[in-house]
Amino acid sequence: MRAPVDCGECLKDSPRFRASLEDAEGDVAELELKLEKLVKLCIAMIDTGKAFCVANKQFTLGIQDLAQYSSQDSLLETGLTKFSDSLQEMIHYHTILFDQTQRSIKAQLQAFVKEDIRKFKEAKKQFEKVSEEKEAALAKNAQVQRNKQHEVEEATHILTATRKCFRHIALDYVLQVSPVSRQTGPRGAGRWPL
Repeated sequence: MRAPVDCGECLKDSPRFRASLEDAEGDVAELELKLEKLVKLCIAMIDTGKAFCVANKQFTLGIQDLAQYSSQDSLLETGLTKFSDSLQEMIHYHTILFDQTQRSIKAQLQAFVKEDIRKFKEAKKQFEKVSEEKEAALAKNAQVQRNKQHEVEEATHILTATRKCFRHIALDYVLQVSPVSRQTGPRGAGRWPL
């Protein structure tokens, strides 16, 4: 991850600001892709694990059936019963593991991708819209005939208002993009479920 976007450059709307903003946006896009891939892998692992538990339960039932069939040989019956009990305990802990993985990791990653990344994208759209409005106000101000004082004042006021709005939205966007682009996990490093 790169250095955070500089707020001073943000207010100037400098090329350095635009370049660092583009880098931060790229980081967020890359983070989103990696998290979506991780969510898919986590879902596949959970589903595979649950299928493994079902197969193990069937295997355990087969062992228990064999133990009942071998009731005349107490040594064999005892060994198979102990083995079956051990497998049942292992299955129980595997089930707990997969449930915890689903709640702790998958759910939090999905919430981060759906909520935080969505908020970032909405802020980006708003920033792009205000940026275009500022560019239009700059163009209008540059094109106004200077001998018409009323048009000059109107264009200047529109440009001033648009710049103020742009600065407000740009700072808000920087405050959103900087933490998201530096994320090491959902909701910050302190809330990583691992």
